[in-house]
Amino acid sequence: MRLRRITAALVLLLASATGALAQQAVIQVAQGPYYVQAPIDLQVVADGFDEEPQPEVSVDPPRAGKLEFVQARPQISSFMQIINGQVTQRKDVRYAFVFRFTADKPGRYEIGPVRLTQGAKSAETKTLAVTVGEVPEAPGQRLRVVLPQERIFIGERVPVTVEWWTESGLAERLFNQSLIVPLFERTNEFQFLDAERQPSRIVININTASGPVDFPADVRQVTEGGKQWVVRSVTRTMIPVASGTFDLPPATLLVDEATGWRRDFFGSRVPTQTRKLRVTSEARPLVIEPVPAAGRPPSFAGAIGEGFSLDVTADRTVLQAGDPVKLTLTLRGAGSLESASLPPLSSAGLPPGKFRVPDSAPSGVVDGGAKRFEATVRVLDPSVREIPPIEYSWFDPKTASYQTTRSQPIALSVRAAEVVGAGDVVSATPQAQPPSQDETREARPAEASKERRSFTLTGADLSIETDTARLASASASPLASAALRWFAYVAGVLALAAGLLVQRRRQIDPAQARLARSMKTERGHVAAAPTAREMADALRRMAAARPETRPAELDAILRSCDEIVFAPGGAAAPVPAELRRRALAAADEMARAAA
Repeated sequence: MRLRRITAALVLLLASATGALAQQAVIQVAQGPYYVQAPIDLQVVADGFDEEPQPEVSVDPPRAGKLEFVQARPQISSFMQIINGQVTQRKDVRYAFVFRFTADKPGRYEIGPVRLTQGAKSAETKTLAVTVGEVPEAPGQRLRVVLPQERIFIGERVPVTVEWWTESGLAERLFNQSLIVPLFERTNEFQFLDAERQPSRIVININTASGPVDFPADVRQVTEGGKQWVVRSVTRTMIPVASGTFDLPPATLLVDEATGWRRDFFGSRVPTQTRKLRVTSEARPLVIEPVPAAGRPPSFAGAIGEGFSLDVTADRTVLQAGDPVKLTLTLRGAGSLESASLPPLSSAGLPPGKFRVPDSAPSGVVDGGAKRFEATVRVLDPSVREIPPIEYSWFDPKTASYQTTRSQPIALSVRAAEVVGAGDVVSATPQAQPPSQDETREARPAEASKERRSFTLTGADLSIETDTARLASASASPLASAALRWFAYVAGVLALAAGLLVQRRRQIDPAQARLARSMKTERGHVAAAPTAREMADALRRMAAARPETRPAELDAILRSCDEIVFAPGGAAAPVPAELRRRALAAADEMARAAA
């Protein structure tokens, strides 16, 4: 019996040691077919590593296409086993590393091997081969990238609209659209601004430099070429930050078209067979011109747009020569306020001989539709009677010319600086002997002069009423009644509470408010996602925005989503109701934490 126990313990110990020493890694890929410019999800599953630190991952880039690392997800499970009174504890650690591969042309691609290292432990996957085919062109669809026809200058705000045209009646068979616009990914030459918009049921998924983003789409009906078209469009604001001629490749939209249907439990049509289609726009050059140097005024400081105005205020208007004056300059206009700065104030209207201005231009802060600057200047000449109008110039791309505005002057009252001499110092020490009559006569003119220069209240009786009994008596006025005093006290407390509430609302962080709205939008995507992959992407975006609020069950939910995606036919499979309920609970928890 004892020998049997010893043998069992040795077997368990050997199995545990073998499991702890053996590291292995396997690369998996979602079921095909695979197409050009359609992202392919890859997953590397690693076993036998310790919980901490996370293994380092390295992989040689493929000879063509783009391989991106998405995230790492550790999966840790612990259990305890008792056999013949012997307690055995074990912890299993599994890492899942998610990659995304995008091919730019048809062909056979080899990915890997992927290498994982953790101190002395290491593992390597096999090389994965995938064959990527060309997506057929979609009939009855168009794609257009609309840019202004006039000249475009560096720093100008330019609307860029992407339009997806489909023949009427075809839209209900299309889903899982993904739009790739190479212009949106060139962040070194172009910046893009997106206005906050209300969530919409109709969205277009666009690949951006920060990942796929669902943009609410505008929808309109158009008749062209004797056909009815449904046009979905998304508009972004582009700001060129580099000049030159750029050859823009065509934009591509990948979409699934349902070719077979079935009815679900509620009678709704669910696609059973699909085919992937491609819609492309035309390639075109984009010319960005620099701001012309000819005719550039000294008060130009990078503002590009139209209708600019400059308001200037001063914190004081009565001062002594040499005193500082803080100026607040507020710039407004329809243009690139972010890149606009202040010109040197000495060349914009403040003469150096009369004003001392800062050596460097102050940085501004954009607040709503205005940009505010603060600068401290000193008035050097007591003859100055105003802060003169300050010039501000900008470049108008519509007229291709420079325009100039001027602020309103600010009246000043400046007196000369006073110099304190020895004769202005008056001693406060009492005299030991009273002055003689002659001394009094000689000192009277000097004292009169000092009295004109100074004024003192020492020893003065400032009391208006000297009757003590009257001052101590209660007033008979109705304003002194107890009810009115209590009313005044209560009103003061309510006013103080209202002021605190207003101040608290003003102190709400705008970034926190934007995060709360973004989390609310992603929660809507979780609720409406037709596939497990889209639902998992929305949950991952929420977790990435606020990692510290990641729910404990999120990893299990994402693991269930990945199991559906990687299963045969899982790419278009509907999301189980119980899984969606758990996903919505996790999304609600993250949304509440960000509110």
